[in-house]
Amino acid sequence: MKPAICIEMLYPGLAPEEKIRRIARRGFRDVEFWGWKDKNLDAMKKAAAESSVRIVNFSGNRAGDLIDAATHETVLRDIKESVPVARLLGTHLLMVLSNELGEGGKVLHACTQLRGDAKRENLVAGLKKLMALVPDDISIVLEPLNTVLDHPGNYLTGMRESEEIVGEVGNPRLKILCDFYHMALMGEHPTETARRYAHYIGHVHIADYPGRHEPGTGQGPWKETLRELRDHGYAGYVGFEFSPAGDSDTALEAIATLWRQALGPETMK
Repeated sequence: MKPAICIEMLYPGLAPEEKIRRIARRGFRDVEFWGWKDKNLDAMKKAAAESSVRIVNFSGNRAGDLIDAATHETVLRDIKESVPVARLLGTHLLMVLSNELGEGGKVLHACTQLRGDAKRENLVAGLKKLMALVPDDISIVLEPLNTVLDHPGNYLTGMRESEEIVGEVGNPRLKILCDFYHMALMGEHPTETARRYAHYIGHVHIADYPGRHEPGTGQGPWKETLRELRDHGYAGYVGFEFSPAGDSDTALEAIATLWRQALGPETMK
């Protein structure tokens, strides 16, 4: 496993490329972000190359709802446009959601006109079309979100249904993005989730709960969770996607300390 840092909520006011440089100075070599259309991609690529940083994940689509077949063409168009961006940045992983999110993470279309079984059928069908579209060297991770606080109205909310949906699609390049913050708010304990679903996880997000700040600010058993992931065969990236409780540099140092204590200093490289 390797730690990755989501740049979005860190260093408020700085350009993404400067955030990459600052993160690299704290000893991290992998980063991720959300949408790409609001960013200077050439500047980010240059900053990553100069800092020996890899960009390992970003949002493949920001428009359309996979649970609504009427918007599948919008989703697929977004994905198709994201593939050249992944090529430019050297990224081989794209994340997708069941519903389109707007400003502040608001679910724009709960699609209440559709029955639950129809939403699920549309989600599976949309993912099959999506997987047929992306090249073989790009993988997709499907992320369930919490509906109790951050994303009311989102369709996909738990690991069990995510596992079933990924199984129905039946493509080895499709796995789950397990965000332990979201799942904890939905009542799924981090260590148990890591133990049960490690084989189905293609990417991880961590933020402490409550608060969505860096590990150590809340209730999460993060050393144990990281060890459970490792011991049950997960070998991908662990993305720290959080809002710093205070100073961004201090928050990143807390993450580095957690990682070294949980898994050993050599695993930071």
